[in-house]
Amino acid sequence: MPDPSPVASRDRLETLDVLRGFALLGILAMNIRAMAAPMGAYLYPYAIFEYTGASRAAYLFTSVGFDLKMMGLFSMLFGAGVLLYAAKGTDTGRPPRGLWFRRMVWLLVIGLVHAYLIWGGDILVPYALCGILILWWVRRLPAAWLFAGAVLLLTVGAALGVAHALSWDTMSEADRAQELAFMMPTPEQSREQLQGMLGSYADVVAHQAPAVFMFQTLYFAMFFLWRCGGMMLLGMALFKWGFLEGRWAPAIYARVAIGGVAVGLGLAWYGAMELERVRFAMPERAIMDMWNYTGAVFTSVGYAAALILVVKRGVLSRLRAALAAVGQMAFSNYLFHSIVTSVVFLGWGFGFAGRLDYAEQLLVVAAIWAFQLVVSPLWLERYRFGPAEWLWRSLTYWERQPMRSRPSAGVVSVA
Repeated sequence: MPDPSPVASRDRLETLDVLRGFALLGILAMNIRAMAAPMGAYLYPYAIFEYTGASRAAYLFTSVGFDLKMMGLFSMLFGAGVLLYAAKGTDTGRPPRGLWFRRMVWLLVIGLVHAYLIWGGDILVPYALCGILILWWVRRLPAAWLFAGAVLLLTVGAALGVAHALSWDTMSEADRAQELAFMMPTPEQSREQLQGMLGSYADVVAHQAPAVFMFQTLYFAMFFLWRCGGMMLLGMALFKWGFLEGRWAPAIYARVAIGGVAVGLGLAWYGAMELERVRFAMPERAIMDMWNYTGAVFTSVGYAAALILVVKRGVLSRLRAALAAVGQMAFSNYLFHSIVTSVVFLGWGFGFAGRLDYAEQLLVVAAIWAFQLVVSPLWLERYRFGPAEWLWRSLTYWERQPMRSRPSAGVVSVA
């Protein structure tokens, strides 16, 4: 067994922690749409709220700046994580394959609990499945092969989206009606979905269970496997090339940041304008989404380059430290998002679902960001892990892990 003790902070890669913290916070800016309102409002801005003024501006801001970009960045880091994990070695000198799969199985279990009992928009289950089905088996491939695999998986995902749009006219009326209820709900359907969020705890769990099952089966096969899997392979390639570790020259990172963000956001903006032109209607939407689908890849890499450049330049030290702490506690902070927003918005809590438009939702996001940027560093001054990281690690090693930090050791955890 590898030594389960924490790794010294000097051995951590600050860049990866900063990137992970940035991505984790950014993910909330998108997830809040389906936490504060029915899933239909995530995809269809006319579902519940007035799509005008500040609300429209907030929807466009998050769609262009965050949608798929943060999930893509986090997926890249998840892919790089398997390389770090495999490099730990064991007493026999072999990679910890058994530990990796135990780690992924427990992630799957926690994800299922999270999805069915807390919030249905869970991403842990798709990540665990990709970790089991893909990542370990390809970790030894050369970076160029991993990059080619990433392009292949992302292309397949795009092709499935386009094929779905082209098959719209051949779908049965019942199938189209079911999909429209999800992608373009009528006011009556939106109110019905909202009522499902405002019931008792048991009512909410029962209401979201069918959608959760669809996400973890059909939607995984049609989207998450290819999108998340492709970005994970891209992250593995970029890690092997030294990009994610900050080994490239600052001038290169600057060019990648400017080019990636400009191209990516430009494509996403064009796609957003096209979606507005067709009023987010199916099947046109499935084609228009490809602009953001493609642009998000460039933006994720561009964001990564910009943040790595910040680390290399040694600027914004306080913000970097706070983001790194959020990144080290990403698992705990992710679950914190779901728990807090469930209490605020669902019927068994304060019942604010459907009351805050897209602009007002960002005020909640900003409050949670501020809390986690302040509390995460304070927590890690006393403890080696976030609570979820501690649980996950203890389950993986099947041994209770020490929680309190040794003041003289100055150590933190790699989870």
